[in-house]
Amino acid sequence: DLTCVKFQLHFLSVSHRFAKNLSPDKINLSTLKGEGQLTNLELDEEVLQSLLDLPTWLAINRVECNKAAIRIPWTKLKTHPISLTLDKVVMEMSTCDEPRPPNGPSPIATASGQSEYGFAEKVVEGISLSINSIVIRISAKAFNASFELSQLQVYSVNTSWNISDLRFTRIQDPQRGEILTFKEISWQMIRIEADAIQSAEHDMLSAPIRLITNQSKIRVTLKRRIKDCNVVASKLILILDDLLWVLTDSQLKAMVQYAKSLSEAMAKSAQQRKSMATEDQGSSAHPSAQQVRTQQAATAADQNATMAKLFSDYDVCETSHHLQITHLDLHICDDIHAKDRVINKRITGGAMQLSFSSITLDYYPFHRAGDSCSRWMHYSEATKARESWARNLLDEFKSNVEMLKSAVRDHQGSVPAHGSPQHGTMCMGLYPPPSQSPKTQLMSSSFVLRMADFSIYQVSTADQRRSSPKTMISCNKKSLYLPPEMPAIHVEFTEYYFPDGKDYPGKTYITCSNYPSLPKLRKVPSQH
Repeated sequence: DLTCVKFQLHFLSVSHRFAKNLSPDKINLSTLKGEGQLTNLELDEEVLQSLLDLPTWLAINRVECNKAAIRIPWTKLKTHPISLTLDKVVMEMSTCDEPRPPNGPSPIATASGQSEYGFAEKVVEGISLSINSIVIRISAKAFNASFELSQLQVYSVNTSWNISDLRFTRIQDPQRGEILTFKEISWQMIRIEADAIQSAEHDMLSAPIRLITNQSKIRVTLKRRIKDCNVVASKLILILDDLLWVLTDSQLKAMVQYAKSLSEAMAKSAQQRKSMATEDQGSSAHPSAQQVRTQQAATAADQNATMAKLFSDYDVCETSHHLQITHLDLHICDDIHAKDRVINKRITGGAMQLSFSSITLDYYPFHRAGDSCSRWMHYSEATKARESWARNLLDEFKSNVEMLKSAVRDHQGSVPAHGSPQHGTMCMGLYPPPSQSPKTQLMSSSFVLRMADFSIYQVSTADQRRSSPKTMISCNKKSLYLPPEMPAIHVEFTEYYFPDGKDYPGKTYITCSNYPSLPKLRKVPSQH
């Protein structure tokens, strides 16, 4: 029918946008009938960067695929996904010393002829992707890294994270004009390797770093605007099961060096992201009682009211990224074959075991300062206590800013019109006039680290005869009768900034360590 023909044209437009060397002669008639195969594809780097929303300190240089097969259920597009199978994908990436231009709009939205989220966008977004093998090579200034993933799958899921009818993988609220979609990414195994680059600038003698993990998955929730398909907020959760990692001391030193080599580029990229942040990316305020009554009055059917409640239950109020590790066993061993023998070690060939349980790391890059954190994941009494004293510090900060503005106005009024040019320039550089006061909302970027339990064992050597290592430091919650849901470690780090990137007096006040209020902003209460 006409809808099917329109989607065929839309699908061809999207395919042409993703692939560089895709010509009409490569799309055979069987593709339009529901199945087809393509070989030796070269994908568009900029489109993939926008689709994956990569940070601006990382760039894609080349992406190639040897073989791709597609199956399109033309008569069941509303309920069944399009299946896209890729055999082997090779992606080459590099780090950027200076942040590259920010990512463009979603290619799914720009490839269609209409800007509104419609039938074609739903079908394309619900595509099920399967990749037998994907190799990602990253070139950095101080090291080269590679990631090899096997049996990677991307598919749409319902609110319970199960594969189901495509109609249940999205929640739409017409009153808000927004839609939620749920995706899951899983793989059987990932192999990570990193090796130092020997050069005059980075003369590091380090052993290659290797890590092999078992089956893992990523859960993604996207909130889009219906009118233009733009992503308003997203939630990404990386879930790792049990990890066993054996590191030598030279490999541990190499990891620190690699992190230092990336820190400057990542800091510049973070500053660029903050300067381009908008209030739409911040935490969404809950509707007022009057708005709720108006929406309820405008709701004509009980089904719409139920859908609005369901949307509210799974709503993504702000963009966030999360890491969950069930259990991590880290073994640090002495590298007896290392060339660096500057330090005289008391024990040769020693090893230490560190065990951590239920590690969660949450990152909220665009949280409005002073807003409630009740919708955060793993919200607990520790975050609730931090929220109260942080709000008091923000109130004190706002009061001090108003006092500073008043002092600047009084000072400018007392300076003669023909005063010292140098003095006037200095005052204007330190304290901008009230007309230049920030009009944007003060934002915050927060990291939350939780750890349910941990154990650090004694150093052991090959000469010691011991069936199991002895604990040196641990958190024994059972003997202290502490509740099991209470984490052994809870740390929150919050940084405040203005989205326009300007260094207002308020920003200097918060980040300057000379002020007595600053340590409270970065200190965790002792009782937590």
